[in-house]
Amino acid sequence: MPERPLASILDRLRKKSVKLEAAEKAKPARAELQLTPEEDIRLKGYLVKAKELEQSGNQSAALKLYALYKQEFLIVKNKGKETSATSPEFAEALAEVFKGEELDRVAMPKPEELTDEYFAKMYPATQRETDTARGLVSYRSNWWNQSANKDVVGPAEETWGQAYERSMRAEAERFAEDSIIITESIQKPKYKDGSQQYGTKEGDDAGTDPLLPLIKEVFGENANRFNLSWDDITEKLLPKVKEKIQDEFAGKHLSVQNFEVILTPAIISNRQMTDLRPENSQTNTSEWTSTIMLKQDGTDSGNRLVVGSSENGGAGCVNYDHRGSRWDGRGFRLSVVSDK
Repeated sequence: MPERPLASILDRLRKKSVKLEAAEKAKPARAELQLTPEEDIRLKGYLVKAKELEQSGNQSAALKLYALYKQEFLIVKNKGKETSATSPEFAEALAEVFKGEELDRVAMPKPEELTDEYFAKMYPATQRETDTARGLVSYRSNWWNQSANKDVVGPAEETWGQAYERSMRAEAERFAEDSIIITESIQKPKYKDGSQQYGTKEGDDAGTDPLLPLIKEVFGENANRFNLSWDDITEKLLPKVKEKIQDEFAGKHLSVQNFEVILTPAIISNRQMTDLRPENSQTNTSEWTSTIMLKQDGTDSGNRLVVGSSENGGAGCVNYDHRGSRWDGRGFRLSVVSDK
């Protein structure tokens, strides 16, 4: 296709800029735009200068100013536009990053909801027939009621289950009451040899993981979601994913919503598998979570909760490992946390 001549491009941009200027002058639009005096002066200055350059024959410079006027007008126009986690714009930005993947909204339980009865229901002692009938693997890991290692949790006698519950309750307390957690739903694969890929149960198709190109960009061409430490993911990958989402906002000239990208909390993983994605309880790989394994005094033990292996309870599986360790059978899923 032949390239458009510069004059044609300039004419098209000039006509758009005239329309934008007219919209800017209209009273309803001005009320909606809420131009500051500085913005009003700056935008008008671009048009005046662009017209002067055009009349002098410097079409290339005029074109740049018309384009700059259009870009800044759109930024001003969209200033303050709703970009909360409940808005279409927020969903569209996430959809561009997590291409083709359905995202689940999963509510974090309020701290007062995390009673002994809650944990008995969501982390049952044995597999229930009703869960089996709907394809959910869910029971407490066999070490749940075993005595916890005092070198890990502290001097008092307690079980691993008590240590897990303490850690999950503490994380729930750190979330604002109106937080929305949007979580990847992607299929967790069966373990093969570390080369298994997210997106299918067998893990043979590398094209099914929308994050794989970014993972390779950060960790190298042979990388996938496995054999990465908690620190690798949180310090190197999560900032890149957040940057991608921010770029989507910038591309739409929208104000950047306050949000964070995190590993999925242990209690959210349990709720997602139990209520929405039982298929992820059926595979024998595990996943890192954001949940800090706390000592009895509330300090960080250096370990993080690990969840999801079908061989150790599926949705009810909870274990821990040091944040710096790597294993080729442990992957991860991400969550985006934002205010409503």
